[in-house]
Amino acid sequence: MRLLFVIVLILSGLTMKAQTITLEECLRLSRENYPLISDFENLDKQLEFRLKALNTNYYPKLDATLQYTWQNDVPGFDSPAPGFEVPKAPKEQYKAYVDVRQTIYDGGMTKAAKLLEESQKLTERQSVEVQLYAIRTKVIESYFLLLTLNQQLAQLEYNQEILQQRLDEMTVAVKNGMLLQSEADLFEVELLNVEQNKYAIQEGQKAALEILHELTGSDFSLNEEFLVPVTLANKERPEYTLFEAQQNQLGDYQHLKGRQRIPVVAGFGQLGYGNPGYNMLKDELATFYMVGVSLKWNIWDWKATSNEKQIIQLQTESVKIQEATFTKNLSLAEKEIKSSIRKLDKVLEKDDDIILLREKITKARQSQMNNGTVTAADYIKEFNAESMARLAKEIHLIEKTKAQVELSELGIKQNLETKAQ
Repeated sequence: MRLLFVIVLILSGLTMKAQTITLEECLRLSRENYPLISDFENLDKQLEFRLKALNTNYYPKLDATLQYTWQNDVPGFDSPAPGFEVPKAPKEQYKAYVDVRQTIYDGGMTKAAKLLEESQKLTERQSVEVQLYAIRTKVIESYFLLLTLNQQLAQLEYNQEILQQRLDEMTVAVKNGMLLQSEADLFEVELLNVEQNKYAIQEGQKAALEILHELTGSDFSLNEEFLVPVTLANKERPEYTLFEAQQNQLGDYQHLKGRQRIPVVAGFGQLGYGNPGYNMLKDELATFYMVGVSLKWNIWDWKATSNEKQIIQLQTESVKIQEATFTKNLSLAEKEIKSSIRKLDKVLEKDDDIILLREKITKARQSQMNNGTVTAADYIKEFNAESMARLAKEIHLIEKTKAQVELSELGIKQNLETKAQ
């Protein structure tokens, strides 16, 4: 029985142990949870059906026709001799026939159309990737907001513990008649202020956690430990792949336009039954058929294809300009972030010195308060200043880490290429 009790305690301890959450995990979950991820499968299916439709260009085309006509006159001429009647086609005609057409050579049109469909799918897929990447920014903002609030709460809990110790000491001194009750009341008020601030921060934590829940589809709780990330691996922004895909798509479209001027060779045939047949002078039901080969060539299109190619070329140049503008904006953002990191490095160099001095001042005020040379208000003022200095350092560290993550998220193409070289 005792052994069972020990096992239960151990299992309970393992269950109660806080789970560690990382930014990388949140980013991964946000991608998997976002509804747009299902669009990849949709795009694959669309391409599959489009390619199947294009494959039918190689299949025979069958058209069935049922036709009935009545006309007021038909071709004919007078009899050259008396008693001899020249046959005429009937004015009432009806027939049923099937036309068959088989493409033999289409100048590479179908193949070019397939390439265009595939490049269009890649462009659409990469457009989805860009939208998914934008979610990362929201996740990072929410994650670091939660880290900041967690640090603020930890500092307040530390303050609460120290202030409670001081209040207990003051209470003993008041009972012994060494201090006035008003001195202890100052600590009571400060503890109430801490409780107020804790409540406000806890509400902020819940709000930030709700955003993470919505983005990641997770069930994280505030009992879990959210780790401060070291950094994220640099990777190229999906927008660059999108720009490349757009240019490839335009190139394939231009190639397709060029195929439209190449001759198309096809075989054809017709099989039917009606009155009259191919012999228009016989007023009787007959079977008729024919087979043949045709060549269709657009010899002159008044430079329509050439003009369309010029338009495509201009569109390609426009995509290149958009890419250059995108890189320029990222480069400006990179300079701002690096400047912020340098500033935070300078600030952090002084944070430890400030904290050390604040500790000395607080200890001195505590000793003076115990000796009755300064009031509790003087001590609380210096204690809060020390607390703010400690919190400032932790916040600066979080801000620097956030800036480093944002820098890695920029993914400027030229920087990655330079680094690879």
